[in-house]
Parts: sequence; structure tokens; C-alpha cells
Amino acid sequence: MKKRYYLLAFFYFVVNFSFGQVPPPPPPPSEKVNKADVIYGDYSQSSKKETTKTSGNNAKIIEVTKDNYSDPVIKNSVSEFKIPSNESTNVNSIYYFRNVENLLAKLDTLVSAEQIISLTKYKIKSNTINPTYLDSLARKAYKLNEDKKYDEAIVVAKEILNQSPNNITGHKEMSFAYKHLGNENLSNRHFLVMVKILNSVLKYGDGSRENPYILNNFFEGLSIYEAKFGCYPRKVTLILTKEKKLLGGYDCYHIMRFSDLTHWLPLLKKDDYKIEE
Repeated sequence: MKKRYYLLAFFYFVVNFSFGQVPPPPPPPSEKVNKADVIYGDYSQSSKKETTKTSGNNAKIIEVTKDNYSDPVIKNSVSEFKIPSNESTNVNSIYYFRNVENLLAKLDTLVSAEQIISLTKYKIKSNTINPTYLDSLARKAYKLNEDKKYDEAIVVAKEILNQSPNNITGHKEMSFAYKHLGNENLSNRHFLVMVKILNSVLKYGDGSRENPYILNNFFEGLSIYEAKFGCYPRKVTLILTKEKKLLGGYDCYHIMRFSDLTHWLPLLKKDDYKIEE
């Protein structure tokens, strides 16, 4: 899907983005702005993590599906990923995993959506990422930024990116920490790479069961919600479907979106997820 970045959204993103915190809902976009293209920054000065609030405990949660979108642009936006997996191990290919890792290490925003997703798929297929470890690092970096321990947050975020160079949370927390340390250059560069990765995930997934987000680990889904939807999921879940696919579920404003975390399944116990009958 072709993304359009509007001046107002970009201004909020660069100047006010707060990656360790959760923003209140932003001002409503004008009629000319496609809601699918808006990425929210943090308009809050609060250091405490907030979640979406409900008017009652029995509010119905609606799953995103390919048929219940009200916006036809979103409904028809998911692309089919057609890059063969063997391209990631072909040293002469632009999708060779080391080439992609080098681009990301240089914070090169010319890296393509296809290269980014191919790297995630390679890491999953080759079993070279540990989602449990990445989640623990992500929670630690998030908390350190909340506690204003920015130098320590950078160390932890670098460890995330060493294992998972295209990790949304890693670049998100790096950008936040560098911003508060006064290093606008590195903050902006990590921010722009994060946006590129986020848009790549949204190009090939809509959060439905049919097209779940392609992520490295569970916490990346929380980071997507903060950046894209302007909220922090108040309810999360893990579901093993009848097809033996492990879905990570994230609920904000009673709308549930999913990521495909099947590669995490061997590291979990049966009590860690719900089994659908």
C-alpha cells in the first residue's frame, strides 16, 4: 500500500514522540487524511504507562477480519509476500540476510519492505531468534526509559538489535533514549528506521487471523499498537488455533488484532496459551 506522510503527523512524530509512554488519542485527522496512514506520536508528558479504559467489564471484543473493515483502503491493502525463502541464503541476492542486516545496522532507510520481512522470515526459519529472550529485553528497555535511565536503555536496546536488527521495539526505545539524551541525529535515524519497519509489517499484515502481523516476538505487537494506533493494549492473549498456528492477540478499544508467533510455540508451556477446540 502506498503510504502518504502528512506534515502534521510527521511534526508530531519527530518533535513529540515518546516511545516509553502511551499517548492519549490524538486530534482527529482532517477529512483528506487517510486514517490508515496515520502513525501516532506521544502527546503525553506523563511518565506512567496508561491503558485504554472501558465503560464496563463486559464490553465485547471484536476481532479484526478481512471482511469487517469500514475503510476500503485498509481492506484491500495487504500484499502477498512473494520472495522465495532461499533468497535469504543466496549471497548474490539483495535479500541475503547479511546484506539486509548490514543495511539496518547502518540505519539505511533505503532498505525495502521486502528485505525487512524476508529477514524476519529467515530468522524464524533458521531458528536464530529467541522470542522469550527478546521479550525480556524489550520489557527491560521499556522500563529503563520510563525510569529515565536512558544510557542503560540504549545498552539493552542494542542487545535487542544485535539479535533482531529489524525489531520495532529496539529502534523505538533507542530513538526515545537518544532523544532524551540530546542526540537528535541518532534519535531521528532510529525513528525513521522504526517507521520503515512498521510500515513493512503493515504492508504484509492487517492483524486479522487470515493475515496476522509478521513479527519477531510478542512485544513488537505492543510497540506497533503504541506507534500506529495510539494506545497500549489492555488485554493480550496467546491462542493456539485448530491449524496449530500460535497467534498473539492485542486488544485496544475492544478491537483485537493478531500476530503470528508460531515460532515461539516450542519455548512455551501449554498453560501459556489458550487452545481452541
